[in-house]
Amino acid sequence: MLVKLTEVCGTGAVTSGRKYSLREVFVNPEHVVMVREEHQIRTLNEKGMLTEGLDKKHRFSKLTIDKGTTGTDIVVIGDPNTVESALNIRSYVLKG
Repeated sequence: MLVKLTEVCGTGAVTSGRKYSLREVFVNPEHVVMVREEHQIRTLNEKGMLTEGLDKKHRFSKLTIDKGTTGTDIVVIGDPNTVESALNIRSYVLKG
């Protein structure tokens, strides 16, 4: 089962002024190997440097998706707990 999320996409080079847009992305939860909070994009959003009209209170998560021998990272709207719930992933916290 695929889960629909909203991805933050960066276009352009960092030196020439990076621009951001949003798009829908469908993710297979079985291939997500890590979810962590993405603070840099949150800071850009708070400064109004992302998409116009996006709520400044949004939080963002970086997902690492397994592609076999490598992985790919995407940034989506939502804090890690919200994304975890959407993906219906069981999380285990190891204490040691």
